[in-house]
This record gives sequence, structure tokens and C-alpha cells, in this order.
Amino acid sequence: MPVQARLVLLLLALAALLAGCGGNADVGSGDTPSGYKTYKRDGVSIAYPEGWKVDRRQDSDGGSSTRLVPKNQARTPFALILLASSPDAEKRYRKQVKGRRKVLKTVKNVKIESDEKIDVAGTKEAHRLQATVPPTGGTDPVEIKSDSLDLLRDNGDTLTVVVAAPQRDGDDEVDPATVIESLKLR
Repeated sequence: MPVQARLVLLLLALAALLAGCGGNADVGSGDTPSGYKTYKRDGVSIAYPEGWKVDRRQDSDGGSSTRLVPKNQARTPFALILLASSPDAEKRYRKQVKGRRKVLKTVKNVKIESDEKIDVAGTKEAHRLQATVPPTGGTDPVEIKSDSLDLLRDNGDTLTVVVAAPQRDGDDEVDPATVIESLKLR
């Protein structure tokens, strides 16, 4: 994968990993749309496109990082769903939320469509961030839409979910909002 495409995906993933209540944004439906499967682990269920690969890493502190990616990664950038959970991370939560936004803003010409506190059942605090990153490289450079959640669970654990979707016809088709709105804490 070319350096520019890796940089965009790295920034989105790094932003997610740095992260460990207002309106209701329809998060928490638990619905799995047609053409999607449901990932159920780490106290969460979330929809992801059928046929995608799941790669989960368990951390020694009890946290985890899960990447869901399409099997076909010939064109870059490719889509990505990232879930990062951290136990007992309440003290770091607000700093991580701010840090993730700071990292995203380093991307030239990024458009932040929405950044707001929302209500999510089972959380003390929740933030939703929707952004678009301009084409910067890869084998098929295209704009990338992202939708993400930073959640501080009632038990003090944190969960960050990032969905990044290249805006091209063909493979990698995933709707970030559909994935985010399917999330349900268990």
C-alpha cells in the first residue's frame, strides 16, 4: 500500500486508539441489515459486511483491538472497522477524546461534518464524530468517509469504534452510519 494511503488509514486508526451526553443519534439499535453479519464480543454487538475478515488482538491489560476488513484489499485505501476497548480507562477518557480529534484535524482539508455528545444506553458519556478525508494516495485514491464513537461505559471501561469507508463504487461498500447505528452494548 502506498505511503499516502497508509498514512490516512494510520491516522484514522491512531485516532481510534487514542480514545480509549446530548442528543440521541439512533445508536444502539442492535439491528443487522441485509448483507451484514453481527460481530459479538467484548460486550458489544455490531454489524459488519458479510465476507469480511475479523482480526482480534487481546491485550495483557484485558483490553482488545479488533479490525474488520474486506477480503479484497487490492485497491487502496480499503474500508476498515476498528473496535478498541480499554478496561478501567475512565481517568484517561476525556483527554483521549480530545486527542483523537486533534490527530484527525492534522489531515489537510479534513471536513468534520458532526462532532457531538450523544446518549447511548449503558454509557456515562458518549461522543460521535463524522468526518470526510480527501483523497491522498493509494492505488485508487478516493475520499474516505468516517463515522466513529467514543464511549465511556458505566463500568469505567472505554470503547472506541471507527468505520472508514472509501467513497468508490464496487468493492469495500460499507455505510459507516449503518455500522455505527447497529452498535449495541451488552
